[in-house]
Formats: sequence, C-alpha cells, structure tokens
Amino acid sequence: ADDSSGQLYVSEEAVGIWRFTAEPETDVAPTLIDAARLGHVTEEVGGLALFDGGPSARWLIGSDSSASRLLIYDRSKDDSFVGAISVGAGSTAVAEPGGLFATSRQLSGLGGGALLVADDEAEGGANYKIVPFAELAKTAGIAAGSPQPVVSPVSPTFPIVTPVVETEPVAHSGDAADDPAIWANPADPAASLIVGTDKKGGLHVYDMRGKSLQYVPDGKMNNVDLREGFGLGGERVVLVTASDRTHKSVAIYRLDTAAKRLVNVADGIQPSGLSDPYGQCMFVSPASGRYYVFISDPDGLVRQWELIATGSGKVGVKTVRDIKFSSQTEGCVADDQAATLYVGEEDIALWSVTAEPRAEAIPKAIDRVEANPKIKDDLEGASIYDLGGGRGYIVVSSQGNNSYAVYRREGDHAYLGSFAIAADAARGIDGVSETDGLDVSSANLGPGLEHGALVAQDGHNVLSVENQNFKIVPWTAIARALKLEVRQ
Repeated sequence: ADDSSGQLYVSEEAVGIWRFTAEPETDVAPTLIDAARLGHVTEEVGGLALFDGGPSARWLIGSDSSASRLLIYDRSKDDSFVGAISVGAGSTAVAEPGGLFATSRQLSGLGGGALLVADDEAEGGANYKIVPFAELAKTAGIAAGSPQPVVSPVSPTFPIVTPVVETEPVAHSGDAADDPAIWANPADPAASLIVGTDKKGGLHVYDMRGKSLQYVPDGKMNNVDLREGFGLGGERVVLVTASDRTHKSVAIYRLDTAAKRLVNVADGIQPSGLSDPYGQCMFVSPASGRYYVFISDPDGLVRQWELIATGSGKVGVKTVRDIKFSSQTEGCVADDQAATLYVGEEDIALWSVTAEPRAEAIPKAIDRVEANPKIKDDLEGASIYDLGGGRGYIVVSSQGNNSYAVYRREGDHAYLGSFAIAADAARGIDGVSETDGLDVSSANLGPGLEHGALVAQDGHNVLSVENQNFKIVPWTAIARALKLEVRQ
C-alpha cells in the first residue's frame, strides 16, 4: 500500500499486477499495471515492493519469478514500465525472486537503502538476499533518491463517528439510494420510520432497525421530505412528497403511520414543468399555516408550489414562485419556524433565502466552497437539528471530502466544524462516503437514539458489497465529537 498516493498494489500470480484505491469507502475499480504473457511478466508475478526515495524516486518493484528478474515501474508516471533487471551473479544471483521488501532508510553499510528478496530457489535452499538499492538503481538506470520516513505521521482530518444501524439495500444497483426523511413516532419512538429514495425506481419505508417494510416502485424518486399535520379528508396526516424524475412531476403520498405504508394521494400526475426534477424539500409557513414544496432543476432553478387538498381526498400543487441560482442545486431544507430556506448550490455555496412565497428572493451566502477548506464540492444533503426556541444546527453533506459540515441554525450561522462517519467493525457496518441526501431529527427515535439521529445515504456499501443503503448515527455521538448540544 502506497501511503503517499492512497493506492493498493496486488499481485495475482498468473494474471499480473493490479492497482486499487486503498481507501475502504470507494468502488472496487482495478487497474491492470502489467499482465502475465501479454505484458512484461513472463509467466507469473510474485512479490511486490514499494521504494520511496522522494518525489523523483518512487518505484514499484515486482518479482518476475520464472525469468529470475525484477520488474520496475515508475509510480510518478502512472506506474509505467521502466525495465527488467537480474540481481547478483554466480552464487549470489537471485534464482527465483519471491517476496520483496524495500526501504530507502539508511542501514548498516547500506547508505542508500536496500531491497530484501526472498530467493525460493537459492543454492543450498531458499534464503533471503539483501541487495543495496544504490547498486540496483545503477543497474536499472534509475534514481535512488534520498531516505524517507517509513510512515508519515497522519492526523485525522475530522472527528470520527460510527453508525449503529444500516438499512437494507435499495432495490436497484449502482448509484440508486439518494435521500431519506425521518418520521418520529411520539407515542412509540422505537416505531419511528424512515422514507428513503431509490432514484432508479421508487421509495422505501424502513423501520428504525433498517428493515424495509414497503417498496413503492412508482418512478425515479430523487429527493424526499415530509411534514405532519396536513389537513386531508377530515384528518391530519403525514404528507410525503418527492421529486419524480420519471414523470417530471411532484409525487405526493400520505404516510399511513399505523400500517407503516405510503399511500399515493396525488390528484393525478402533478407536472413540475422542470427538465429534470432533482433536489426537494418541504415547508410549512408559520404565518399562514400553508404547506409548500420546493424542487430544483439542474439549471439552477428552484421552483416553489403550494400543496392544496382537494374535496376528493387528493392533493394537487399550485406554482407560487421561482428562485434562480447560477448553477446546479440539490440539497435543501426549510426552517419552518424562521421561514428560511437553505439551499446547497453544489459547487459554489450554502445559501439562505426566505421561504415565504410572497417575499422577494435574494439569496445570502452562509458559506462558500472556495472560502472554507473544510468543505469540498459537491454540497449535497441538508437538514436541521432542532434544539427548540429557534436554536439548533444545520448539517450539510460535503460530498467531495466525505464529511458533514455543521453550522449554527440561529444568528450568523457560524461554521462549527465537520465530522466523518467511519466503519464500526464490531457491528459489521461500513462507513459512509459520497453522501447525497441526509436527514437529522432531534426527536426520540427509540433505544440508543433518545436524542435524535442522523440518517445518511451511503454512496459505497462495502461491508459486504451490496446495493447502496442508508446509515443511522446517534446525534449524541456527533454532539460529543464536535462539542454540540443535544435536545433534552
């Protein structure tokens, strides 16, 4: 493993030399460096070693065992082949190189470092041979460089938290899971629910143990949100809306919290008029009590509709306003109490703008990608942790560096820090990376989640390798990591 580049090299004896990304939260995408018989490897490749002599002398060395030689590749030039050499002569010749180890550190009598070679067919039996690297470099016509530390000290970029639950994978493979929404059950917190999108086919309803209770294959649902208390058919219901990319529409459901199922209540297909309905969030006006939904288009347009109940127990939409940004937006969340909409313009900034449709929309930047080295585009999912009394935190997915930025909800929206989500090996749950959508709640969500939780989409579900899913992290863990408050 190459610490400087984050690459992992593997020899597959009869096939060749492979290169992978060493980071665990990435796709398994191999690159073939060299191939047996078709490339420079004669029959099979044995051991591998990395020699680090500084920027001009970083070499990958492989054993071409049956040909009694070593293969050398330049790590600074995409592991391009440099040449092949035999090592030693006569009784000191390496007959069949196997395992390898290299170091540039000064050793006794070996000021330029050394290569340690396991010789599987040495005279008198298998042994190990020490080859001065300066001698090897001269023979190969490469630089030996200068001594480098064996391991460079590394400090974590962000505080780490771990998930305690993961959902069952979504129905489709590839980049499919995207955005969750949490419904907290006040009567029985452990019976709370999560609605999650499968943007290749529909919506899942999960329980707090991650079990999929329902899959609704109604179309390519990109983002989802919900609000309680919507008046429909003479009762107050939990209304769920989603951006439907199949029908280019606003998808509308009632969450039957007793049956734990979504029920389609759209008054027919509700056209969005957008080229590709994308990011989405809901808003309830503190002034009028009306319910709204925002959906973004990849060209930077964010459209706002009012959700209107019909006499037949269905729900339709009425366009009330357009807000224009300069480039693509997706993640958004509305603060119902403050009547403020927060929008992530993916490559540019996190913005705030009034959520009330009657007011002029003049976005104000809370944080910009170019101004804060702790965040990296794309800015994706966004949600609010409510402490009560207008206080709390805005949480935003910083997809480009696999982290989550936290801002103060009130006042000047100060940046308070970021955290990352790593694997919990004891639970068998992998970490979280390349998050699209997320949701947070400060409500009691059951045992272990009494002060709320973060639910985040995982772009690479690698333990074991399955379709994408969602991970659940207790808010208490995040609060400890960043010295934040929890709602009592």
